[in-house]
Amino acid sequence: MCHRQARIKQSSTSRSHLLYCPTFYIVYVMNQTVEIVPDTITPGQPIVRTAVGVLVPKDQPIKREFARLADNPNVKMGHAYVNPIPAEAALGGRFLSRYEYPGIPRRKRTADEISAHEHNDDWRVQSTYTNIYGQLLCSYIGWNSTAAFVQNNQNFIRENRNVMRISNARDTYLRSIQRDPEATDMMKRSTRKWLLMNRSLLNTPHHLFWLYEDLSYYHTKIQQVHDLPPLMYFCFRDVLVMPPNFKYTLFNVVEERSMDTILAAKSNKSVDELQKSIKRKRADALDTACENPDQCQCNTIWNILYAPTRSTACRTRYMAQNGDGSLDMTGFNISDSRIVIECSDACGCSSKCPRRRCQRGQSKMLVAAYENEAIEFCLRTTEHIRQGEFIIEYCGVVMNGNAGTRRDESYDVELNLICPGHVINSAAIGNLSRFMAHACEPNAVLIETHSRIKEEDPLVPRVSVYAIRDIAAGEKVEISYYQAEQLKSKDGIPCK
Repeated sequence: MCHRQARIKQSSTSRSHLLYCPTFYIVYVMNQTVEIVPDTITPGQPIVRTAVGVLVPKDQPIKREFARLADNPNVKMGHAYVNPIPAEAALGGRFLSRYEYPGIPRRKRTADEISAHEHNDDWRVQSTYTNIYGQLLCSYIGWNSTAAFVQNNQNFIRENRNVMRISNARDTYLRSIQRDPEATDMMKRSTRKWLLMNRSLLNTPHHLFWLYEDLSYYHTKIQQVHDLPPLMYFCFRDVLVMPPNFKYTLFNVVEERSMDTILAAKSNKSVDELQKSIKRKRADALDTACENPDQCQCNTIWNILYAPTRSTACRTRYMAQNGDGSLDMTGFNISDSRIVIECSDACGCSSKCPRRRCQRGQSKMLVAAYENEAIEFCLRTTEHIRQGEFIIEYCGVVMNGNAGTRRDESYDVELNLICPGHVINSAAIGNLSRFMAHACEPNAVLIETHSRIKEEDPLVPRVSVYAIRDIAAGEKVEISYYQAEQLKSKDGIPCK
């Protein structure tokens, strides 16, 4: 069984006008939410970025040890993590999809229902395409493909700039595949589904193509709450396979038992608490790229928690950020233990500080694409990524990594420095990072990341993905699931 490593584990006419923002509802029972949901935009209210979701037993009071967590607006507590269907998409209708996916509406309206709703609904555009006649065609939120319209309204593009921007980015990427000499004929042929929309596909609302489109749209909406780039799902086959079925998240979800461990860990202590408890001699001063270097606490955290000592068996490499937030990959060794430490409010810097890169999230558009039976889905970038640049955070469920835990271990990232013995598993809950494939000569690496925005937040283990070398637009983002010794050994994993 392959495991990802963090060092890692072995084993109207224009019928629309406003940008769409999903609306979710949280019901509180006994100081806990019934369900943990993605962050959303509430008009007139500041956006609160969730630090962590904590899974607790259903319909039971919050345990005393979690009292501070229950009062923290950056922590969501509940018995399950869900991707609800946004209210704007829950229009009802005659059409019922054959497929049930988290956060994706199954029931939609059809072309036969247009006359009943044409004058009393504010239709919002979901996506746009070019048909075989070169006309602009658009689909709508809560309506199936039979209700797609050709747009001739001159104001349409101006009123739907964001939708058009995403569609143009999609088409640019697909055209790059058509020009790629390494792309197969089937891959190039399959891009026409998006680039040359035909009437047959529009008249087949049960086609898996539309499920791929819904996943791209609704997962992108979760991203856009925090100004992160869009994402897309593709299947580059003549006959589409089922798209991936999982719940999308931008923050880690922690099992109750693992949260007990996190709260009790030394790494969860504030900087002040750490300094009071340490007897180690003050280490030599280290440079920092922090906006506020005189107050930055990152190097202090390194010296107290992670710097090697005489008794340390494993030498950990401190991956300090440069002024642009990138990491110096000089002398990179895949077998090294590595850690990145990010600023918190204790450092007195802004959210734009170079030492808050994981906190800001990804900046480049990524796609998950099914290519063949051997690798199935893989992760590709649509933009050039520089060596040492942050790519994405590996998100999922933080749980105990013992063998008795029932889970798909192929989605495990093992934690060796922050909460050893635990893993982040993205089989059921995760983001696009779960699609990274293995390579014996990887272009990216997983790095454990000590990061929290506020000192009052729990120090939840995080894992960042950084580029080991430059990654060209259209290239796969690949990591090594194994250590170098495993790949070289006689009994190890063969590299192909």
